[in-house]
Formats: sequence, structure tokens, C-alpha cells
Amino acid sequence: MGRHKCAYGCESPDEKYFKFPLFNERRLKKWLANMKWKDWTPSRFSVLCSKHFEEQHLDRSGKCVQLREDAVPTIFQPQDEAKKMQALTTPKSRRRKHVSTKSSNTATATPDTVEGSVPDDPLGHEDSDPARHVEDQRKPSRWRIIMDEGLIKITSFPHFFHGDYCASQDVQWAPDTDVMTSTEEMACKDPEKVIQVSEAWQWLSLDVRGPLPKTHNGHTYVVTLSDCYSKWVEAAPVPAFLSKHVAKHIADTIVHFGFPLCVLSRLPRDIIRQINQELTSQLTISTALVIYHPHAGATDENTQQMIDSMVRELVQDHAADWDVYLPAKVFALCFQEHSATKQRPFALLCCSGLKPVHTPRPLRYTNIEIRESALVVK
Repeated sequence: MGRHKCAYGCESPDEKYFKFPLFNERRLKKWLANMKWKDWTPSRFSVLCSKHFEEQHLDRSGKCVQLREDAVPTIFQPQDEAKKMQALTTPKSRRRKHVSTKSSNTATATPDTVEGSVPDDPLGHEDSDPARHVEDQRKPSRWRIIMDEGLIKITSFPHFFHGDYCASQDVQWAPDTDVMTSTEEMACKDPEKVIQVSEAWQWLSLDVRGPLPKTHNGHTYVVTLSDCYSKWVEAAPVPAFLSKHVAKHIADTIVHFGFPLCVLSRLPRDIIRQINQELTSQLTISTALVIYHPHAGATDENTQQMIDSMVRELVQDHAADWDVYLPAKVFALCFQEHSATKQRPFALLCCSGLKPVHTPRPLRYTNIEIRESALVVK
């Protein structure tokens, strides 16, 4: 998540990724010369995977694959050949649709309006075209983590056509990993910008994933809550990405586990405001429980990747009834050893002796301080 793969012809998301040598000008020029991109400069988010390096440039002696000091990528598929292969693997009907709509969209299209980059209807409004519903049920649509559009428009990100060639094309990742790295670097320089997560069920992360293939029960989105400390995950299918559905899932979780300090989310700010309005009535509270944070999820990157993998497997194996199998998948996540903590989330949350808090908990940080701080799990 958060990295931008910058070469054609790579379809292996499990490869090791390496950042560009931005601070070694001579070596960087060699990388760019071999890539043969025109009018493009890599950012600190740009990476290449190990498939673009000859074996002699890779050091596999340790636990992780590393680049040797003089490593230069030399294995690249020509752009023209990659485009031809992509055209051959694209269904003819989709190619015809692309050609017919290209002329009408050329004047207004931006990286944020490319097919698959954003949900067709993030608010879950009804679609009046029945043929479109038939097509959606026949062919699984792309999905992504719903987030504030401001994150997509960060100027330091490469253009959309430079990214995601080394990642599976059925998932649109949220760009927060490397952004969070810079935030942590800033926090190290300013200790006041660090919020320590020292206890379970203090800081939660809220995400909405979709749209997914519509199930027999009418569900098209997944709402997830994850605890930054224990890595516990709560997930629920919802019929549409509406604030009342998201708020109901949060309220049901709080009734069972108690109030956290707050819930961080990268959802659009107007949606967060609507969710808080719904929560005030459902939980009879006067404070805003959900707070916008641009890097929510990056504090617990491993868990987010596990949730992404879980959702992807559900859609692939049970496209018509993935919502039925969702509780079992979430149960498995919470009762297996987590790669970061080396413990089961169930043990850290439910066996630690913590008692649920049934009233809103006071925060010693303002919303602005939270938004500008990096959360560090201790």
C-alpha cells in the first residue's frame, strides 16, 4: 500500500520492492535511462520490484532480499509491447466501450476519473439502469478503500499511468504507507507530534471497502474497525455506503466492547460528519467519536493488508454470498498469531483484564493535534 510501481510488464505483487536512489544522482540517472520513461521524475513513493534486476544485483544472503550497492535495473518490457499485450488480454467488448467513450471523456478526464480509480457511487444511491446491475453481477467490479479525495490529489504522487503495474489490478490501494513514513520522520524531530498507543481498545481505525459484487442479500460494501494495539478486527457487510450503515456497525461494536478514545478514519470529511451525527442519536452522546486522520490505517499496516487479502479471497471464492462467509474469515483473523505482535488479537484484547467503558472517554488531544500526529504503538 502506498507505493507506486513504475514499470510495465510486472504482475507479481509478492516481489520485493526497492525505492529509487534519489540521493545518488549518478546511480539514479542509470535507473531512469534503463526505464526509458519520458518526462517523468520519481518521487519518494516510487519503487521498482526485484523482477527488474538481474540476479547478480540481488543479495539473498539475509532474511530479506536486498539490493547491492551498484545495483541497476536492466530488465524492462518495452512500453509498446506491454500495451499490445494489455490490449490482447482486454476483452473485445471492453475495448469497444473504451474506444466509444474515449472521445467524450478526453476533455474532462483526470487521474481521479479513470475507470476503477473511484467507486461509481460512493454514497450508495440507487442506479436507474437495470442493464448495469446485470453487468455488475456477471463480472466482479474493481473495489478500493474509500478515502478522502484529497489523498488522491497529493501533488508528489506520480501520474496514474505510472503506477500499479507491479500490483494486482483488481484492487486500488489507499496511498498512505509512505506518507506515514514521512509523518513518522517528522514526529521523530518533534516528539510532541507523537501519540503513543499503549493499551488495547484506545485507538481504532475505520475503513469502508467497496463496491464489491452484489450478494444475494444485497450487500456491496464492507465496514471494518480495527484496534491499533491488539489488532482485533470487526467487520460487517452493508448494502450501500451510507452513513447510517457505518454508524450502526460502530454503535453495535461499542455496545459489545465499550467506548474507545476515538475512531480514526480517512473517509471523506463530509461523510465523517454524517457518521458522527448518526452516532449522537444512536448512542446518545454529544461528542464526535470519529475523527478524520489522513494516515489512519498506516499505523496498523499489516492488519490492513490482511483485511485486503481476506476481502479479495472472499470475492474470488464466494462472489454471490461473500457476506455469509465474512464472519468466519474475521474470526480466523482475530484468533491467529499476528505478524507484528506475535500474539493473537483475542489474547491482547479479551484476556488482558480490561473492562469495557460504557461512557465516552475524555481526550487530552484536540482534533487538529490528532490529525497532525503520528500514532506509535508501544
